[in-house]
Amino acid sequence: MIYEIAKFLIKCYYKMRFKITIIGEDRVPPSGPVMLCSNHVSDFDPPLIGLALDRQLSFFAKSELFELPVIGKVFPSLNAIPVSRGKSDRAALKTSINALKEDRCLLIFPEGHRNKGDIKQLQNLQEGASFIASKSEAPIVPVIIKGEYNRKKGVTIIYGKPINTKEFLAEGNTRKDLTRKLEENLNNLLFSE
Repeated sequence: MIYEIAKFLIKCYYKMRFKITIIGEDRVPPSGPVMLCSNHVSDFDPPLIGLALDRQLSFFAKSELFELPVIGKVFPSLNAIPVSRGKSDRAALKTSINALKEDRCLLIFPEGHRNKGDIKQLQNLQEGASFIASKSEAPIVPVIIKGEYNRKKGVTIIYGKPINTKEFLAEGNTRKDLTRKLEENLNNLLFSE
């Protein structure tokens, strides 16, 4: 209930504040486990990615946010998973794998943090997303956010074709190969017209 109310309010705010173009949201499976792996350019990204979908998203949020007076109490109701940044957080990995095994939709930013430099170029991807995908065998939908969060130029979100993780790994590919495949797909979306 809290998730749906928050989503409605954020959707109204985004529509008033930003010009938004959404492409390929139908590529996200309507049910079953799925990972959305996106570039990360702004604090506005997580809600934007979820607004176009009928599904609820689970997502990582830095553990410090759960200690704040109001937000910390609301975050669990928004399906947020606390993660300690800068180190391997086994509890967060386990929680995310379990969420996928429960047929949920999980949002991950495989760059690890916001890109504060050239937003037209991906940072090196970390292997956490590939680890979670390989353990859960969830398909990966690459997602790219382009443009600017404003009313003039606007922001575009593009959902790519899913990567069948189970099939990809069954062909003898490794997690490193999966990371490279994801990076290639994200770059193809980033530089598409």
